[in-house]
Amino acid sequence: MAVISDICAFLDRFAPVELAEDWDNVGLLIGDAAVNAKKIMTCLTVTPASCREAIEREADLIVTHHPFPFRPVKRLTRATPEGRMLLDLISAGVAVYSPHTAFDSAAAGINQQFAAGLGLVEIQPLIEKAASHGGVSTGSAPLGTGRHGKLPSSQTLGKFVQCVKNFLRLNQAKYVGNPDRTVNHVAIACGSAGEFLSEAQAVGADCFVTGETSFHTCLAAKANDTALILTGHFASERFAVVELSRTLAREYSEAVVWASEEERDPIAYG
Repeated sequence: MAVISDICAFLDRFAPVELAEDWDNVGLLIGDAAVNAKKIMTCLTVTPASCREAIEREADLIVTHHPFPFRPVKRLTRATPEGRMLLDLISAGVAVYSPHTAFDSAAAGINQQFAAGLGLVEIQPLIEKAASHGGVSTGSAPLGTGRHGKLPSSQTLGKFVQCVKNFLRLNQAKYVGNPDRTVNHVAIACGSAGEFLSEAQAVGADCFVTGETSFHTCLAAKANDTALILTGHFASERFAVVELSRTLAREYSEAVVWASEEERDPIAYG
């Protein structure tokens, strides 16, 4: 039976912590690394629902994409939702590990999976990074922030929006640009990544796909004739959390591993 430190070591090979952004909080954030990892739950975010699920199903470890806690905590009391969740997890002996932006940038990370899932070829990072160990079973796949690549054949923005929706199993997605315009070179950055619009334009992308961004970034994309597709933050990353549960289940077949069945996108559409 693997212990939590074994899982942490595997995750550090899979998504090396040196790929994480300087501002991030990654690695083992709560718990005892020497405890057996009999049950592992992955999730996008530790919320009251996913926290309760992990405790009720007696998980030993949560692998959450978004760090929990993310910022330093000055007081640990039941006066706040964060405090209640932290106290409940610690009381139940549930450890928490987050790969966050290291997972975004890894060779088999979220952006690489996103780009491959949309059928892009000649995939490269938007911003290259180096790591002392490249990742598990990733071959020569690239490392770095975001991804960009070419579509096998040009298509209209409207058709490509439908492609994005199909991959992420969405009913709708926001976009900026004429739906009849041609798209060939696509840049991708999961989550809230509007700040990478200039990098997308610098590599010659005519379409940039991200989860969410500001109104002013949408205006900047339109002014520079760059198509923009906004999938929603949750959808742009949740699929990879499910895949991560499968990866861990293959690696640790003696453990019970699942992706949270209770977490939901907090944003609803009327």
